[in-house]
Amino acid sequence: MHMKNYKKEEIKGIALSCTPTGKIKDIIHDGLNLSGYFKKGVSFIDSVDVESKNKASNFIERIKEEQATFNWEINISLDKKIEVMHFSGLLIEDNDLLIYGVKSPEDIEKFWEEIYHINTEQNNALRSIMKDLTRYKHDLKTSDAQYVQLTQLNNELTTTKRKLVKKNIQLEKALEEKEMLLKEIHHRVKNNLMVISSLLSLQSRYIKDKKALAVFKESQNRAKSMALIHEKLYRSTDLKRIDFGEYIRTFSAELYHSIVGDPRQVKLELNVEHVMLDINTSIPLGLIVNELITNSMKYAFPPGSKGKIKIDFYPQDDYFILNVSDDGIGIPEEVDVENTKSLGLQLVNSLTEQINGQLTVNRKDPTEFNIKFQEISF
Repeated sequence: MHMKNYKKEEIKGIALSCTPTGKIKDIIHDGLNLSGYFKKGVSFIDSVDVESKNKASNFIERIKEEQATFNWEINISLDKKIEVMHFSGLLIEDNDLLIYGVKSPEDIEKFWEEIYHINTEQNNALRSIMKDLTRYKHDLKTSDAQYVQLTQLNNELTTTKRKLVKKNIQLEKALEEKEMLLKEIHHRVKNNLMVISSLLSLQSRYIKDKKALAVFKESQNRAKSMALIHEKLYRSTDLKRIDFGEYIRTFSAELYHSIVGDPRQVKLELNVEHVMLDINTSIPLGLIVNELITNSMKYAFPPGSKGKIKIDFYPQDDYFILNVSDDGIGIPEEVDVENTKSLGLQLVNSLTEQINGQLTVNRKDPTEFNIKFQEISF
């Protein structure tokens, strides 16, 4: 290609010689001081803004397909600022590409005149040919002022988008750190409760009084019931909610095997649904389940008697229903469930109030504790 001798400052554009794949072979002219962005040996596609790579790739393919492409707008990242440049291209001998870029559409004509040393009439003819060769045309109906305004808006939107992406990354990182912290808290609380349970178990070995031993054992089970909730929260992806139906299955089985001496005498029947509950409801409800199941297993069936303990848990309209029943000897008439000296029943009453529940008791045929509640929300 023969070009006239020109003064560098006269041409405010850049001209590149590229391979068919878009790799820059030579910088023919650099009137915009962009050699730091468009370097020999580097792909033209990799030199533009990251969000314009597909557009640059299509630009290269369009030149090869149609032999010329006129005024293709591609974003360039210059000193962390997005600018729109206007690129045109030609397919020449050996399938090499000549790519020309300017900052303003008004500079295209001057650029062609000075690069090819042709007059305005020739330049217009050449530009007309290029425009006919390509399907990608500049919208001549858009005024210069509108074009500048649209470019500015595009730059602002791009900058805003990048800021939002960066902010989202920061928020995702903060959320991940928060989740890790919550997991660690649940894990530590669970470990501390299990330590308390173990200490109570060790201490109970030295207690001979049966009543005192029972108190230690009940306290140990209460610590276990809370530890199991934190264990499930630690292993859950939610970190604030657990499958309470699954909790009942796991914990009631542990209590059953630790309290019931002969499984052939007393059966355990579960009818519990998969229901996700918040930690603020799960912990007091878990303690209620512990007290009611323990009470049935320890007192409902004297030695030699047979029977069944049944646990139901399910949603009903806007409420949840927990029902623990047994076909044992029933609650003695002299026991006032609402004003009892039994610590276990006191806890049941107190914790039911804590979750704003309604407790209904049936003394026999079967003995039944029914709690209706809504999930606590904060």
